[in-house]
Amino acid sequence: MYKINKNFFIICIIIIFITGCAKSTEPVSSEDILKIDIFYSTIGYGRDIFVSDSLLYIAEDQGGFSIYNHLTDMQYCNFITTFENARLISAVEEDSILFVYDRYGTFAGVRAFNISDLTDPQEEMLLTGLLIEAIKTYANDNGNIEILATKGNMYYYGEYYDNVWWSDYYYFPNYLTGFDVDSTYIYLGGEQLGLYIVDRATGDILSMTDTPGEVLAVKLVNNYVFIADKQEGFSIIDVSDINNPEIIFQQDTSGWAQSIDVEGNFLVIGSGGGGVYLYDISDVQSPHFVDRLDDAIIGYTYRVKIWNGKIFAATKKGVYKLSFEI
Repeated sequence: MYKINKNFFIICIIIIFITGCAKSTEPVSSEDILKIDIFYSTIGYGRDIFVSDSLLYIAEDQGGFSIYNHLTDMQYCNFITTFENARLISAVEEDSILFVYDRYGTFAGVRAFNISDLTDPQEEMLLTGLLIEAIKTYANDNGNIEILATKGNMYYYGEYYDNVWWSDYYYFPNYLTGFDVDSTYIYLGGEQLGLYIVDRATGDILSMTDTPGEVLAVKLVNNYVFIADKQEGFSIIDVSDINNPEIIFQQDTSGWAQSIDVEGNFLVIGSGGGGVYLYDISDVQSPHFVDRLDDAIIGYTYRVKIWNGKIFAATKKGVYKLSFEI
């Protein structure tokens, strides 16, 4: 009588479980359309990026933050002093102010820097506390800087001017993640509860749309909201009727979709262990998979931005500038 080796039996069960639960995703192999133009080395993980016409700002986790000219690829500075975990970054270049969220340590919070001299940023003040998940900053019509952020189950909004910060907030039923806004509405990620559409003036919830996964990032383009839906890839929601949004497309990706961006007819997704995905959305109801660079090539991907036909990807290895031609 044959005896089954216990270890062999356990290994077989694990293999069956893994293969049986494997997700159906887009092709893993590259079609050789996405090309790496340059790699920006970081001291810590590349956790977040902000891109403008000529500048690239990188939040480098334990490595503080860096500023580059992405047209010449010249580094202006790396500011690491007193930083514990730089996680989010956003610039208002009209006012030469850079906001960086430091998650831990003595100086934890959103920190404001004067970047009139890109080679020598000067810290102005610490704005707010912990648990920030997303931030957006704008120069507004009042001549001040508008700051929007999600923190725990609260959506913060306020202004920054002359080293003074004031804010107010709306409460929501659960933890909030990424968001986008227009002049009238807030489009808020509510993790497992999906997408909230909220009246920007009152904070009233106008509609809620459940998505297959957990909403981590939100991008509004015209009448469509593009969702990074964590374990379920990405979703596209038609919000032309604010009170009755409709999911018109959903696609799984390998890894956890954490960030999403759109420019013209192209959509890019930062999918964690799945790397970077590129789709053609000429037909927004039927996106076409174009190419992918997985984490074996560029590393675990946190944030992606597409700017003037270039893709910037912030990963555990650093930040990549990618090009593509179709």
